Formats: sequence, C-alpha cells, structure tokens
Amino acid sequence: MPKLLVIVVALLALQASALAENRSSQADATTARLGTLDAKERELLAPFLERGPVLLTEFSNRQIDLPAVIYAAEIRAPAQVVAEVIGHPDRYPSFMSGLGSVDVRSRTSTMLAFDWTWGVSMFSMTGQNVMTTYPGSSERGYRFDIRTIGGELGVGRVMWRVFSNGPQESVVVFSSRLDMRDANYITRQLSRAGNGINRTINVAIAMVTLLEIKEEAEARVGSHVNTRAPSKPLWRPDVDMNALHGILGRGDLVFMDLDGHTMQRVTVVGRSGAGVRRVRQVMLDPEEFGQSLLHGACAEIIEKNDDGVRFEWEIPIPLIHLGGEMILRPSPTVIAVDGLSGMLSKGRWRFDTHRYRGGEAGVMAWASFDPADSPKLIRRLIAGNTYFSYGFVAATQLAVMRSLRTRVHGWKH
Repeated sequence: MPKLLVIVVALLALQASALAENRSSQADATTARLGTLDAKERELLAPFLERGPVLLTEFSNRQIDLPAVIYAAEIRAPAQVVAEVIGHPDRYPSFMSGLGSVDVRSRTSTMLAFDWTWGVSMFSMTGQNVMTTYPGSSERGYRFDIRTIGGELGVGRVMWRVFSNGPQESVVVFSSRLDMRDANYITRQLSRAGNGINRTINVAIAMVTLLEIKEEAEARVGSHVNTRAPSKPLWRPDVDMNALHGILGRGDLVFMDLDGHTMQRVTVVGRSGAGVRRVRQVMLDPEEFGQSLLHGACAEIIEKNDDGVRFEWEIPIPLIHLGGEMILRPSPTVIAVDGLSGMLSKGRWRFDTHRYRGGEAGVMAWASFDPADSPKLIRRLIAGNTYFSYGFVAATQLAVMRSLRTRVHGWKH
C-alpha cells in the first residue's frame, strides 16, 4: 500500500476513534442533566409570571450539545390538583389537542410506560415514553420525570416541578430537551439548518404542553379565563436588567404577556458579551443582522431615506421559505423595526440596550406579531392551537436575540 494511502487510512481511523470516544463520553438526551429554577430564581421572576409564562433557554450543557429549555408558569389551582393532572398521562387525550391516544404498556407505583400518537393537520407521529413519579406533597412540592425513548419526535427527557404558591395557586417549572435531529425525514431536513430548528420545535412543543396542563388544572377548579381581549399598542416592558444579570448568565429569558387568550407582547432579554457600541452597530445594520439568523439567511437594503432603512430579508429553511420586506427606524435609544410586506408584515419589534458595570451591553427586545401571518406550512401547523402559535412567537424572539449575539461576535453558523 502506498505510504500516502497508509497515512490517510491511519488518520481516518484516529478521527473515527476520537469521534466515537466523544460520543461515548456525552450523555444522550434521555440521561443528560436537566436544569430547573431554584427558589431565588422563581422569586426573581415572580412579577413576570403574573403576566404569563417565562422561558429560559440555556446557553450550554457539559453533557450534551443540546441545552434545555426551561419554562415557568403560574397556575391558578392548588399544587395537588396540578400534580394530579400531570401524573395521569392516560388522561391527556381528553384535554390535549392533537394527542390522539395514550396506551399504557406497564405500570408500577412509581413508573408508567406508555405509547402515544400525536397529529396536526399535516401529519401524525408516534412515540414511547416512561414517566417516573417521585414522592411529593403540597408542602415539599411534586416532581415527575418523563423520558422519550423512541418515536418520530426523537428521544429526550422532560421534568415537571410543581410548587405551592398559596392554597389556590401553584408555580410550575417545566424543563425539556428533545433531540429530533435523526427522528424522521422532516426533522432531518429541518436540522440541516442547525440546532436552532431543533430548539424552535422544543420551545413550541414545550409551550403547548405546559399551557394545556395549566388550562386543564384551572378548569378543574373553575379558575380558567377563556376570553380573548383586544390587542393593545406595543409598549415598553418594565424590566430591571441589573436584577436579571445573574440569571442571564445561564441563558436568554423570554417573557410572555397574555391577556386571556390574547398575546399582547413578547419580550426577550439577554447579555451580549460585547460593548454597547458594537451591539448597536449590528442592530442598525439589517444586512449584518440578517446574515446570522440561520444558516443561509440574508437581508439586503433596498432604500435609505429620512423615514428609515427599507430592506428585504429571507431565510431559506428546508421545506419552508420565509421572507418579506421591513423598515428599520434608527434612534439613539429605541430602535424600531416594522414589517411592510411578506411574512410578518404586521409585526412590530423594538430594541434597546443596557450598559452593565464593566461596559457589557444587555439587550432587550420586545415585539408584537401574529404567526398566522406566515407561509402556508406554518399556518397549518398552528391551525386550531393558539398555544402552538405562542411557542412559535417565543422561538422567533429567541432566534433574534441569538442572531444578534452571533453577529456581534462575528461567529459563523
């Protein structure tokens, strides 16, 4: 065998060995540690929880390359009632839209194995889960772990923590990680655009699950508000960025403002790791910003005038094509971006920065938009399930924050 070929074969063997060692040293999505929110963090987020769910997306996890998404929500029902709803998956189809069936395979006092089928207007999927129930009470709280060990949504793990917040109210923390990269043809195609798509689906599914559990628990005690309020003009959120500095070291935060079934506003806050000048430089250049949304994303300025900067944007996600026209209106303080045509033509986004001690910029972005103003595939996915649209909105805001940070540091997807 020629010497060069021997060297190439040896190098390939070493590379394969290193990759195998790396995979074996990493936990998979069913066993890797899931973060939660401790008592101090729940107290810190309490004012935001009064208005709607809060989402924390972790930056990293040493055990796996898919960090968790962590939701928290107030539920107007006693902790025992909430735990009763969560702890009986065989009853989920009676109140979870799209969940066709849950078939129990085996049951013990602490463990339940079950198969499920779930479908939306376009397709259906199946999966296999195992739930572990830990001893709990209203005083200590409740905990449930659910591992997804197979199926067309991939593999993963979720953890429920239920805490009493008075005799008639609870706080629920729902941590989730699903690895859908090799689950089926659709998720494999979507994952070609990077982990951002996997995270988006995680965020949306977790939002639906959390809010349907919340609705059922509140319905059982007669406290659920099933109204739709008129939309309000977009207003600046009251956020103490200094108080959130510590928790923002874990990940970005999303605050949902819900008025009954009307989503009035969604806010994302995060730390940039860079100075205010650099952050605002990227914010004011849609071409810079657009390049970092997802792999292949782009934006092109088509006109500059006294009214602002008009630009076209495009995100060529596999199976979906997103794009449209927007206008950016510069300002020394709040930067405004408004949709003009195409997808999200009625959307409104606002951006501002906060200077921390030491010069790092914190970023706050708040928005109001309707995900139904989207391509047909997305409209069909969210049809009939308002909560899925909330998840899509939260995931979109996270993508905006992460893309800003990516471009600020000059990273490439």
